[in-house]
Amino acid sequence: MNTNKDRFYLELALEEAEKALEENTYPVGAVIVDENQNIIAKGRNRVHPQQDATAHAEIDAIRNAGKSIFKAKINREKFTLYTTLEPCPMCTGGILFANIKKVVWLLNDDIGFGGYKKIKDTKIYDKKFHEIDAIEEPYEDLKQKQMELMNKWSTNPNNVINLRKAVIPE
Repeated sequence: MNTNKDRFYLELALEEAEKALEENTYPVGAVIVDENQNIIAKGRNRVHPQQDATAHAEIDAIRNAGKSIFKAKINREKFTLYTTLEPCPMCTGGILFANIKKVVWLLNDDIGFGGYKKIKDTKIYDKKFHEIDAIEEPYEDLKQKQMELMNKWSTNPNNVINLRKAVIPE
């Protein structure tokens, strides 16, 4: 079920995605909230600025949640992760092991590195996935905003130049 709260947190995740785009990296943002709708952490893709292949938005948010994630896991508290793009295989693993109980994303990633649905379909972690409520693409207008951010990223020639400089220093 989509709620206004879901929309609010997805809009915050979009703000993080916009910041990522401004930092010349792939525009993905994430927000983690607790059962009482308190924001625990925010994150955004920082792969290119940090030259760290693991600095995805969801992992960044989980890292930024720090002890709160660990405490929630021990106390069986239920956290929700909102993200602008379907989590990749690495982020899906982070979600599973951080014991996040709900994941909501704006845009499926059927042609990129999206892996949440693919990993779930393997049934390898069937028990864990049955504990997670996943909601994909709940708002068409917000989905369109995420698609616009991704198009800006993919059509900006500076992103290719900056990526080359990061990999091949002058």
